[in-house]
Amino acid sequence: MAEEEKTTAPTPEVKTSKAPGYLGGILLLILLIAAGVILLSSLRYVGPKQVGVRVVKVGLFIWTEGVTAAKPLPPGWHPILPWFHELVIYDKSIQKFEMSDHLGGIREPDYPAIEIRTSDGYRVKVDITILYHVLDQQANRLLANYRSDEDIRELGIKAVCPGILQNKFSELAKAEDFYNSALRVEKAEAVVAEMNKVFEPRGLQALDILIRDFQFPEQYEEAILRKVLADQLQQVQEALARAAAQEAVWKRIIAEGDRDAEAERARGSSESQRVDSEGARLRVERAAEGDRKILEAQAEGRGKITSALAGRGGKAYVGMEYARALTGLDLIVLPSGPGGVNPLDVDKTLRMFEAR
Repeated sequence: MAEEEKTTAPTPEVKTSKAPGYLGGILLLILLIAAGVILLSSLRYVGPKQVGVRVVKVGLFIWTEGVTAAKPLPPGWHPILPWFHELVIYDKSIQKFEMSDHLGGIREPDYPAIEIRTSDGYRVKVDITILYHVLDQQANRLLANYRSDEDIRELGIKAVCPGILQNKFSELAKAEDFYNSALRVEKAEAVVAEMNKVFEPRGLQALDILIRDFQFPEQYEEAILRKVLADQLQQVQEALARAAAQEAVWKRIIAEGDRDAEAERARGSSESQRVDSEGARLRVERAAEGDRKILEAQAEGRGKITSALAGRGGKAYVGMEYARALTGLDLIVLPSGPGGVNPLDVDKTLRMFEAR
């Protein structure tokens, strides 16, 4: 027994690592769910008629902070992390800014009508609509001046446009120039260009201005209208005079054309008659030539017949022709012999009919 106890060695103890406990798995799952919720809640939507600008407030040495590093965001879903990012959304569709004194319509005007003093001292009130929109590829520039669409209207359009409109339209020399559509268009284009010198570096663009109405003070309205109508009447009369002159030129050109056409027709008729007469003459000559040749051929044929008859066997040939002429007639029985009829004997036949 003692020897068996000495030979039995103690078994070594094996240490194994323990798997994560049940509590650790729950904590990991909670963290994953929380991260998913945060990501889902951070998604912000930019509509099809909008443009977004994402500003980094806390960069954590990962993102560049500040307005200058902001980037425009196209329509769609974008992650905006709370406490780290800020999202500003602008309407990028075409906007209208109404300037008018007419109240009570469907939409109240945004600003009163612009009062303009022309170079000749007249005052005129002008109703204007300004069309503008956000440059979506440069929307990040808006943040330096406008934090919303309302800021664009109040701090941008309303603050800048009235002064530009008054300055440019005051350059018109006369009040009645407002009735001249070409001058109005020219000044409107100059106004838009001047506005965009201010707005485009800010991410905004003026598209057009529409002059919808203009009014003069009552004491000037009638006098200006009389002058404008007189000028327009003079322009109409000048246009009619130019039209009459053009009509005279047109009639002269038509008369010259008719004269040339008549001369050409007369020349063509004379040429046609000459050709016809020449053709008739040629036809007569050809007919006469043909008749002559026919007569010559007939004479030559008669001569040849005479020569043939005069030669040896000629009388027999005539008899044969005479017999051929009797082909198809009813049979006639004639006496033969010395006192009979022999068609081939020409001399005897002629003597019988006393042809000699």
